[in-house]
Amino acid sequence: MEELVERLMRLGLKEYEARVYAALVITGPAKASEIARESGVPRPRVYDVLKRLHERGFVEVSEGSPAYFRAVEPEKVIASLRDDYIRSAEEAIIMLKSRQRDRQEEWLPVWYLQGEWSVRSRAEELAEETGEEFVATFMEPALVLKFRRAFERAKEKGITPKILILTRKAFRESRLEELGDVYYLPLSKVLEGEPRDFMEAVARALFSTGERYVVKGLFVRDSRESLLVYEEGGIRGILVKIPFIPVIQREVVEYYLRKLDGYSSTCLSRT
Repeated sequence: MEELVERLMRLGLKEYEARVYAALVITGPAKASEIARESGVPRPRVYDVLKRLHERGFVEVSEGSPAYFRAVEPEKVIASLRDDYIRSAEEAIIMLKSRQRDRQEEWLPVWYLQGEWSVRSRAEELAEETGEEFVATFMEPALVLKFRRAFERAKEKGITPKILILTRKAFRESRLEELGDVYYLPLSKVLEGEPRDFMEAVARALFSTGERYVVKGLFVRDSRESLLVYEEGGIRGILVKIPFIPVIQREVVEYYLRKLDGYSSTCLSRT
């Protein structure tokens, strides 16, 4: 019952309201004393809670001595709570926007993101802002699918994402082909031999493992902005707008792709 109460509270009911309504749904028509016992709400408070729920149309009353109460169908109650929630959210957006100060935003070159939802949302924004090229590199194919919406956003703009997957073994995932032009490169080709120049050293270091954090993916938009996805007690991200860094990261992707048999630099348009 605790989980049910928590979910009802998320939709806008207060704790006692959620407990009383849930108890009525579970028990069916009941007296106030029975509702208090089932819900755990103190009996002196039950009548006030029932009155509020009745006024909102969530509880029906059968007058008598004693009075009986029953819950309105959950579908109707949840629909009403959902509508109220959405309306409140929309009103909050309008109020926040109306109070937003008009000032020029300071240019901040690096932003740190925490949590998978935050990182995925920023990747989607990156795709929406793309003008010419949206490139991504990932270590785990499953993680690519978590960012599906970002690739779909780019395709909606008429831009075909280029996705490079560095794999430890032979792998191919048909679902990924729907997201853009997908390239597969065995990780062994990246790590073979000693680095011969600066770019090889950077390319190896980018997806190195065994450190406190592990890089899982990289998005680059138009060689102007990048999002590095890494794991450190959960998915996190680093959004970079310093001009030369996305350019170098884009060149790292190009370095990886040159290791593919039959790959030509014309496969990726470059800004």
